[in-house]
Amino acid sequence: MNSNVFHNASIRLSILYLIIIMFISLVFSLGIYRISSQELDRSIRPRPGSTSVIFRMKDMNLIQDFVNEQNETAQKAESRLKSNLVLINFLILISGGLLSYYLARKTLQPIEKAHEVQSRFTADASHELRTPITAMRAETELALTDTKLSLAQAKKQLTSNIEELDKLSSLSEGLLRLSQLDNNGIEKSPTKVSDIIHQAVQRVSKKAEQKQQLIVLGKLSDTNISVNQQAIVEAVVTLLDNAIKYSPETTEIKIKTVERKGYINMSIIDKGRGIRASDIPHIFDRFYRADISRTKNDPSSDGYGIGLSIALAAVKAHNGTIAVKSTLDKGATFTISLHT
Repeated sequence: MNSNVFHNASIRLSILYLIIIMFISLVFSLGIYRISSQELDRSIRPRPGSTSVIFRMKDMNLIQDFVNEQNETAQKAESRLKSNLVLINFLILISGGLLSYYLARKTLQPIEKAHEVQSRFTADASHELRTPITAMRAETELALTDTKLSLAQAKKQLTSNIEELDKLSSLSEGLLRLSQLDNNGIEKSPTKVSDIIHQAVQRVSKKAEQKQQLIVLGKLSDTNISVNQQAIVEAVVTLLDNAIKYSPETTEIKIKTVERKGYINMSIIDKGRGIRASDIPHIFDRFYRADISRTKNDPSSDGYGIGLSIALAAVKAHNGTIAVKSTLDKGATFTISLHT
């Protein structure tokens, strides 16, 4: 359906482009024809009072033959000019039609892509929101129909509902942050890189302690960068949280910063399960969760797959990038690059 809509829009836009191209071509052709005709009149046809007068004095038949020959030559030249202009405009019509369709597709391609992303995002968000709501409804209805429901069972059911509501609240907040990053500007202020790292580490330290993991800080830069501190701290927290989540217990997670050619690079290095090469291009897609078969029964994989999307949106809002290097079962390195 959407494909047909954009195809039809491409056709209409192509026609509009072609009309403009042909209008310009015809205007130029008419101009060339008029100028060329005037030049032919000057160069081929005899001028009154010059050769005509000379020939009139000698031989009237010779003069008439000369005039007829000149007129015939002028007519043939004009005929060739018309044919050439028609042929040129026909070629412009064909090539212009192809070029117009190509330009129309190129013009609408970003809009079509954005529409597809938005449609997919809406569908995924609806699914993610509907699933826990449906589960809570079914469990609650089952509990209400159980005449032997004990107080302990009721509390357990309510606790389960609260956990699902917390997840929905987290998802809603994440979607709101994504919307804000996508559509609004962000306020920036000078912030030390080291302060960003320390704040992020403080936020995830308890999770790391629970898995007996050690976060090792390398030499951190004290360079001031103009950023929205909260947004970048959130991005670093997301990367650290993933490193903690997907790394074994008692392992190290390293953080280092490097300044290079006007950029500051903040790298988070773990020794976790890593990421498959086929998954790396998609891990920043909204609601994408790599290796579903491996993680669906893994408590550490709880989430909705929008954390990395939010992190990337925050970094992009600062005209920065996030690079990923990973080897399966050997760990991953995420590097945020920002202008200094």
